Amino acid sequence: MTTRVTFYDIAPEARFALVVKLALAAWDKSKRMLVRCSAADAAALDQHLWVFREESFVPHEVCDDPARLLDPEARVVLVTRDVRTIPADILLQLAPTDLAFARDFDTVIDIVDHSDPARLDASRARYKAWTDSGLRPELKKTS
Repeated sequence: MTTRVTFYDIAPEARFALVVKLALAAWDKSKRMLVRCSAADAAALDQHLWVFREESFVPHEVCDDPARLLDPEARVVLVTRDVRTIPADILLQLAPTDLAFARDFDTVIDIVDHSDPARLDASRARYKAWTDSGLRPELKKTS
């Protein structure tokens, strides 16, 4: 299996809107998505996925322990560490993950982190690691 990797270079304030868009697209295609994020982002994103639109929401769970997953058929799960709580097709990275962990997914989506220079450098390092491993990540820039 060859992992498909896409980096999204977007404004920091657009991150959650992009996560919603990608989660809805995955849901519509019956794909399962694991969202790797910090604890703070997990709490904020959890709320955002329930209320981003008045007339709809994205069903999801926040769960770092597969044994505690409420819905074994969950299609979107937020995690705060490198743990595969569901057999997801897609890994969406809002926080860094180990390359070996990420390689187990069909698709990896990495949101470039512009919140501070060190995090931006880490995003660049992840892009380079994928390139050095023989893959050619796609880079999508939006303003």
